[in-house]
Amino acid sequence: MSKIKRIKCAKCGNEYRIDNVPPNDGCGGRIDFTFDLEDLKEKFSRDSLEAEKSKSNIQKYFELLPLTEREEAVTLGEGQTALLRSKRLAEKMGLENLFLKIETTNPSGSFKDRPISVGVSRALEDGATTVSAASSGNAAAAMSTYAAGGGIRSVVFVPENAPSGKLIHLRTLGAHVFRVRKAQEGVDPTTTLLKAACKEFGWTPCPSFGPFNCFQFEGTKSLGFEIAEQMGWKVPDWIFFPTGSGGLMAGTMKGFWEFEQMGLIDRLPRPIVVQPKGCAPVVRAFHEEQNPLDIRPWDSNETVAGGLADPFPWDGDAALRYLRLANGEAIEVSDKEIEKYLVELGKLEGIFAEPSGVAGLAGLDALLQQGIIDRGENVCVPITGSGFKDLATPDRLTEPVKLISPDTAELQEALS
Repeated sequence: MSKIKRIKCAKCGNEYRIDNVPPNDGCGGRIDFTFDLEDLKEKFSRDSLEAEKSKSNIQKYFELLPLTEREEAVTLGEGQTALLRSKRLAEKMGLENLFLKIETTNPSGSFKDRPISVGVSRALEDGATTVSAASSGNAAAAMSTYAAGGGIRSVVFVPENAPSGKLIHLRTLGAHVFRVRKAQEGVDPTTTLLKAACKEFGWTPCPSFGPFNCFQFEGTKSLGFEIAEQMGWKVPDWIFFPTGSGGLMAGTMKGFWEFEQMGLIDRLPRPIVVQPKGCAPVVRAFHEEQNPLDIRPWDSNETVAGGLADPFPWDGDAALRYLRLANGEAIEVSDKEIEKYLVELGKLEGIFAEPSGVAGLAGLDALLQQGIIDRGENVCVPITGSGFKDLATPDRLTEPVKLISPDTAELQEALS
């Protein structure tokens, strides 16, 4: 791992040797990896990356990941997802160049497979026998998926009122799932138990937050790598990120930044953080110019976009850093706007996404109306999670199925 120059906590400043890095150091900050990009650019070129396009993400970008055992990595075909040039939706929005990055086709159905494949692979390198997360959504599904693939135990803590449908997925993957009662107002009981259990039993924490597992943050970089490659090394003018804790945006932008430093692209895209109005701590922190290491938590998490309902943005410091570095913007959108694009994306492009996965489109619409986005610019929107993650919302938004007789006249009447 001489490919890494420095390993340092973004909050407390502790530094680590490359052969002895914990998932976190307990201060609440994220341990950051600085790669020797000057040396690595001799190993990466546009031609060499094109020649390896059939490889898995971990194999293709191994030198840019905090892993040591290339052949032991757990990969299930994550990444290398389609980048589709929108036709009908772009036309309706009045855009000439709208690109959709379809993350719904990852093994567990969301972009979370990118970071968590790296996190579980590193846990196995370090001899872990159990990985654990506090989540009932995409992070838990990804962790349980890769734990099963790697042959280790997964333990998941979910809120007491977590939807049963989501838990079926986790249980089918072999995860040990526990509902956790709230014991104190204003304190997340699942995160509290996760920290305590990992400390007492020696488990490896694998939620998707950087301050809990620093290795996983690096895995998200591959989204930026892929978009740069798929767009012919001409990065989009704007990229819209559905944002909860901030890890998707910050990790992807770090990927773009590393490619820029190695001379593979000539500039960074301008990032847009999009959060629901019911939970928008990063948007507020950006506009109020809050200290990145002291972002005020949101006081609720009421939104249809459950995957973005993170009152405490664990990776918000990194998100704010890249917003400022790349001259980005941040915007909040209503649940109604999110729901509109869940339906529009399905009807116009044939893509079935969850509410969290389409928030970027709602943000794009808002900035188009404000005149911030030029309709001729190149715009990329990651569609981050499958609609199968949340069937209740599309069921509520679409017409119920009609019951008819086997009669064409009745059919014609029902269709009119």
